[in-house]
Amino acid sequence: MTTPERPRHETLAEVQRMVARARPEQLRRLLADIRAAEMSDRGGDGPQRRAS
Repeated sequence: MTTPERPRHETLAEVQRMVARARPEQLRRLLADIRAAEMSDRGGDGPQRRAS
């Protein structure tokens, strides 16, 4: 997962709206990115996704 050049400051309500409008495939990719980030934070050797 890439880090944005400038931090984004969405409110919880904005994030909830984005998730509510997301397509199922987008949600699967988001969850995969979160899991990969958790694994790398723990020093695990989990799957790595790269932005295309």
